[in-house]
Amino acid sequence: MAIHWFPDNSLICNFAAVDELELLQASIHGAGKIVEAVRYEIERLMHRVPNLTKLPVADWFGEPIDFVDEVDQRAIESIRKYRFGGEEDRPLEHLGESQTLHLLRTRPQYAGSVWMSEDRGALRVAKTMGIVARDSRAVIEELVANGELTAQRGFEVAVAMDRADRPFLRMPTSARDLM
Repeated sequence: MAIHWFPDNSLICNFAAVDELELLQASIHGAGKIVEAVRYEIERLMHRVPNLTKLPVADWFGEPIDFVDEVDQRAIESIRKYRFGGEEDRPLEHLGESQTLHLLRTRPQYAGSVWMSEDRGALRVAKTMGIVARDSRAVIEELVANGELTAQRGFEVAVAMDRADRPFLRMPTSARDLM
């Protein structure tokens, strides 16, 4: 079974904000996917996050996965409300996370796939659901381990994200932390 990589908006924006989308591309190994709500979030933020307009969404992720089945929609709404505290009057709040986690938990063809996020609460929910998840630091660490990025360059990217006021949950203190 193929493993797919599902970055959410927070992680995508981290790499876009520091003009390092090629690192994100390397980290999805040609097997990136997104759900409809994440694609919509990307479109909404295109002109507010630097370099996000450079992201070739269709080329990297193909057609976004949507949910037309009423059973799926009810399950996603339940995750959005009860796992994430999404409010009734804010239907898009946590929708991308909820769609992705539902997908990874219920569709056999995506079993073992990886969710990528920089949202602490969402990562916690994923872990409780048994879903493999990575944050920006884990992405950088993998790129370093694979020889696609030096530890020093990875540290510089992490610092740039922090300086760009992007969330970075596990900030390394030095390049050595990334090895």
